Amino acid sequence: MPVAMDSIAIILFVHSVESRYSIAGALTAVAAFTTVFSSPLWSKVADRRGQAFVLKIAVPVRIFSIIGFVLLVKSGAPLWTWFLSIFIAECGSVSIGSMTRRRWVNLIDKENKDLLSTSYSFESLLDEFVYIIGPIITTGIVAATEPVAGLLLGICFLVVGVPLIVTHRNSDPVIEKPEFSEKIKSVTRNRKLQAVGIPLTIAGGCFSAVNISVVAFATEKSMASSAGLVLGAWAAGGAVSAIINGAIRWKISHGTRYLGYLIGMTVIAISFPFISNLYLLAVALFLQGMCVGPLLPNGLPLVTNSVPASQMTHAITLVTSGIPLTGALSSFLSGRIIDNFGASAGLWLPFGFLIVACASTIPYAKEYKK
Repeated sequence: MPVAMDSIAIILFVHSVESRYSIAGALTAVAAFTTVFSSPLWSKVADRRGQAFVLKIAVPVRIFSIIGFVLLVKSGAPLWTWFLSIFIAECGSVSIGSMTRRRWVNLIDKENKDLLSTSYSFESLLDEFVYIIGPIITTGIVAATEPVAGLLLGICFLVVGVPLIVTHRNSDPVIEKPEFSEKIKSVTRNRKLQAVGIPLTIAGGCFSAVNISVVAFATEKSMASSAGLVLGAWAAGGAVSAIINGAIRWKISHGTRYLGYLIGMTVIAISFPFISNLYLLAVALFLQGMCVGPLLPNGLPLVTNSVPASQMTHAITLVTSGIPLTGALSSFLSGRIIDNFGASAGLWLPFGFLIVACASTIPYAKEYKK
């Protein structure tokens, strides 16, 4: 749940204390940028030492650092301490989604490999429900109580959820000892990983730009409490398409579908800056969500079928870990653009990032056909 709550919770909390969106955007950018490095490192440790080992160390660091961030902001501490506490919190960030997807690889027999795509679609469906519920709960509880409530609720979800994962032994992957060649060869050199991960990394700029622009757009329309519902519609589209993608036995290859959904996201994003009604924006986001939902389920099988088991959690994490990198840049740019030109101008950024993402697939055209 916190993955769908923390960004908007930070924006709402910080904006209640410091009215400039640029500060809130910069903080979420630091958080996202730190995650780019911390999540893959923890996943690499999980491949070598086990998931339970990682979760028992990293998650407490994150929880106590978020509490420290809240106390510093509330007490009016210097801005640099806000950034430091967020940095430390994100150093404890692990990719729960990568860990659960690795567990599916462990549970599904090789002869039933078709079910792996279905399991990834199931995970995406759950992710979309999280992204539907998370922003709605966050904005709702903030509106009903205190601006800090969204961050504190995210901590509560971690306290409940992580022990459930740690104690679920049946799905916990066996630690695979890497071959000598695997120790000296970085998984980042895998071309299928690059073919999926690089476009997703660039497309991450779309996600962050939409988040902060929708909050600003709703605030301009004096409908700030509706921002979560609009973002929820975005996720709802992903949930619908995840069901469709997982239920059908496709004859079209994973690579072809991956490219098609990426292009679809780009085409729909053209409309965002021209929409002046919050409800119409929700409709456009729902349609784009229908392209977002199946994107990862179709990209991941290309990766998991091409890397050894001893590097799989690391590889799965690397596919999506770059998203916060462009998300950090996008959050910073969005804050600046919105402060100076308004929310509608900020909605040009998603289209720009997606155009570049589509262009980045060209060198890997052969990888999508295999």
